[in-house]
Amino acid sequence: MAISLDSYFAFNNAAMTVKSQRLEVISANIANASTPNYKAKDLDFSGLLRSSFESIDQKDAAPFRITDSMHIDNYDKPKSWDDIKAGITYYVPLSPSLDNNTVEIGVEQARYGRAVVDYQASVQFLENKISGLRKALRGE
Repeated sequence: MAISLDSYFAFNNAAMTVKSQRLEVISANIANASTPNYKAKDLDFSGLLRSSFESIDQKDAAPFRITDSMHIDNYDKPKSWDDIKAGITYYVPLSPSLDNNTVEIGVEQARYGRAVVDYQASVQFLENKISGLRKALRGE
């Protein structure tokens, strides 16, 4: 059975797109750290990844499913990138501010650092996948 390059790289493409979107959301939080009434946001990574991956025609891909009764129930996910706001979550700060801004700069910087490391890991996985494909094509 032949596999197309699009389907071979589909998961990596979806993961890197969602991780890039998350970096943008966290960057916006940091940029608005002193804006009154600004609410800090984050992305539901698994929900957005699921919706972007499901939008790709995957005949042979295993569906996402609950495998244990203790897992979180499958709730409605955004169906397209136009519906990205459905993946945005808001959170309550550890120490509230007087101007109702929920951004905690230290927390956001830590989230941003973690998100950058996650993105770099995805890039490394993609590079390894491409390297393996090159070796297979060369017959190594």
